[in-house]
Amino acid sequence: MKNRFTHESKTSRGRIRKEIKEAVYERDGNRCQYCFKPFDRSQLTIDHLVPLASGGLDEITNYVTCCLDCNQSKADKPLAEFARSLGIEVERLPVHGDPVIDNADLPIEIRILRKRIYDHSRSKNRPIGGKSAQKKIEKQYRRAFWKTPEGMALEEQFPDLPGQVRVMIPEIQAIAGDAASFVLLLELAKSAKTRNLIGTILTKDKDVVKIVEAMTAKTNDEQLKKRIQQAWQRFGREMSRLGSPIPASHNNKLHSAVEFPHSSGHASITPQQERTDARDDHGEENATL
Repeated sequence: MKNRFTHESKTSRGRIRKEIKEAVYERDGNRCQYCFKPFDRSQLTIDHLVPLASGGLDEITNYVTCCLDCNQSKADKPLAEFARSLGIEVERLPVHGDPVIDNADLPIEIRILRKRIYDHSRSKNRPIGGKSAQKKIEKQYRRAFWKTPEGMALEEQFPDLPGQVRVMIPEIQAIAGDAASFVLLLELAKSAKTRNLIGTILTKDKDVVKIVEAMTAKTNDEQLKKRIQQAWQRFGREMSRLGSPIPASHNNKLHSAVEFPHSSGHASITPQQERTDARDDHGEENATL
């Protein structure tokens, strides 16, 4: 999901692209997720877990592999009701395409926490719907995260960071290869537009600082470019404050003056916070991911 934090969810039926179908079939092992029987792909279809008629979304997070018989039997029945008729638990049904659940570099506890949001909605027949569904999911995730030990530790470590930035720290830690990248990703997380870059364009196998530096001049989206430039300026000021100014020719080396916070411990960098740039933001252990 490239526009995770600015996404408008689809609420009406549309054509499911072939590559999305193939991805769902592949992840589900060509197996109907209701009867758990394997089928040839010609005998499979994509089902909306939460029916569109009940407020479900026409998006990959609401898609599941289904055989033709189960698809016909389910029709527009509420998911929880249909699952009970088959003797299966809603929690066993997968979620495809969620950037947190699908991120194998994140701690399993965080991924399960995220999936529980979907499980609760599905089991209670209270769909997270509407065009703002993705924003609702992110908000529920933030609230749940703050109650976890890691969430509380990060709140204590970064009390001045806006909540929507602090909740991104585990994802940032999974990407950042050095202190400079960590600081820059924190600055990018302060705006929804630039937050969309984290985990999509900016991944752990990329030179984060080099890519962002290039984007300050080459991005076609003027609003995005402005936000990137603002983040880059804050990044430069913060690195200077830490005694590690950005080199004229960036080589992405770890600056000895900054201790990089790895995911196994608490962050040790306390960035200079600027809340104004955030104002544009409007499982059980056996859970199936």
